[in-house]
Amino acid sequence: MINKNKAFIVTLLVVVVVVLATYLLNMLAPHEVVNQSSETSEPSETVSASPSPLPTPRPSISKTPLPKASGISLFGEQTPWNLLLADASCELKGEIKFLNHNTYDNQDALFTYKGIDSSGRNIFWTITPQDGLSVGPNIFNKIPLPDGESLLGISLPENPKYKKYELTARIQYGRLVDEKGKFVTAGGNVKVFEKPCLGKTTVVLP
Repeated sequence: MINKNKAFIVTLLVVVVVVLATYLLNMLAPHEVVNQSSETSEPSETVSASPSPLPTPRPSISKTPLPKASGISLFGEQTPWNLLLADASCELKGEIKFLNHNTYDNQDALFTYKGIDSSGRNIFWTITPQDGLSVGPNIFNKIPLPDGESLLGISLPENPKYKKYELTARIQYGRLVDEKGKFVTAGGNVKVFEKPCLGKTTVVLP
């Protein structure tokens, strides 16, 4: 009986030792800790520099004398009376075709002139039929002198009554005139004349 008890105790101790040994081995065994930081790299944003806008080229302004009735130009130069010994002249041509109330197509409509002495000279427009249209230019202060050309600017009334208009014009110009009425380059007085322009410009509405 004693031998059986001893055998049981020994067996129990062996089992306990095996269990403890297994447990201790598991506790003491090095654990490999894998620390994976999954860092997904975001695509870098490429900012392409947009080309810097180029300045719109401005028309060059030539130092053309702008003669005035006083005989002195805006640049302090004498009026070139030696170039103004003939009558001034002007001409209208072409057609302006409106696509809608605010937009039109300029089909070779042009105002040309020659021999204007002063930027203060006027341009007088005649519109047929008269319906409240506005036409320009009306003065030579912003266009080249003494010779040049200009596009026309047209503004319609709010409710135009007609589908077609004709534009004619006459211009002012000055000349240095002596006592006999002849054009001279010096020693005379400035006299203002008016002259009708050749041709006409037609305005057509849709």
